[in-house]
Amino acid sequence: MDINQVKESYSELEKEFGEKGAAVLAGLQGDGAKEDAFSGAGRNYDMLCTFLERRCTAYSTYSERNTELLNKLEHFITEQGSAGKAADALGISTGTISGIRNCKYKGNPDEIFEKLRSYFELKQEKLETKIYKDIEYAPTSISETIYQLLRSVHLVGECEIITGDAGIGKTRAIKKYASDYPGNTVVITPGYADSSVRGVLMLIADSLGINGVSGLNNLHRAVCSRLHDGMLIIVDEAQHLSFKAIDHLRTIATAFTEKGETLGVAFIGNPSMHRHFTDKKLSESGQVWNRAGFRPEFHSEDVTYDDVKLLFPLLSESGCEAELKFLLAISRTNGEGIRRAVIFYKNAYNSNGGNVTIDYLAALARKANARIPNIGAVLKRIADEK
Repeated sequence: MDINQVKESYSELEKEFGEKGAAVLAGLQGDGAKEDAFSGAGRNYDMLCTFLERRCTAYSTYSERNTELLNKLEHFITEQGSAGKAADALGISTGTISGIRNCKYKGNPDEIFEKLRSYFELKQEKLETKIYKDIEYAPTSISETIYQLLRSVHLVGECEIITGDAGIGKTRAIKKYASDYPGNTVVITPGYADSSVRGVLMLIADSLGINGVSGLNNLHRAVCSRLHDGMLIIVDEAQHLSFKAIDHLRTIATAFTEKGETLGVAFIGNPSMHRHFTDKKLSESGQVWNRAGFRPEFHSEDVTYDDVKLLFPLLSESGCEAELKFLLAISRTNGEGIRRAVIFYKNAYNSNGGNVTIDYLAALARKANARIPNIGAVLKRIADEK
């Protein structure tokens, strides 16, 4: 290609993809790369010539159907910012993407184009379909109370024990608090494998950026050296911890109190966490139990109608009282809770083009074996209340 052909072809590329997009596709990087390529000699010129020639070959070789997909691929590459990022999103290797674009793929290109077609059709369907978007945080009565309790233990220090049924908003409140105070809040979520003193210290160490420490004593010292006055440690799913791990965190908080400083530790879990604090065990666990300020317990039946209106604003704005009341019944059922109410609503919304009705919600609840004692009776009661 002579220099005039190069300039003309690249100009067409810029018209379709913009200056930045054209540079991404051609691989021109850095200030002055385009001008250097237009000089008619040098590495950037040779690279641009090769790219434009191979692109022309690809568009003249593939079928009309596949050239449409190739064009979509190029637009996707410019949206992602590089062929590598596009390949990662597509689940196809960078080498395969390069081979398809250069007409040098050694396998069956139709198989790759079929993957591209499937991916782009899915993305297009998603754009055209009403998809429910989760509310990051709704200030329900329960989540706001938990938030304020976290604030209290953060300010005062020592410990707090907060328990509640599954799916009533504990974790959402934790995430909200941590996002509001990211600089001095540490959140850990232990599993059964992290139940020991060492396990919980390792989780805190990871959150604090501590690596390569061996030995329990050394790990304890390393963690304590990074903790400072005015911090809060939140343990979500705390029912997984052994009592020794719980008490060890208590001793760390107490050590700060004795220095005249504050370090709060909030243990948040489901009701099974109370197994550590039965009357028979208080001689051992009293040090933790007595330092916990309020020790509140939240239950599914504590969810209110106003809470549900906050959780499902589209229904609330549309005055869909029947649907809200049915979701309230799910939210207030132990074993279901707010989390399951959101799941049923999300499925109804996504499956029915954003149209959520009480009949559709009830059908989903029946299909999912929701623990509502008598769905038919609930529907009748809601109908009678109109």
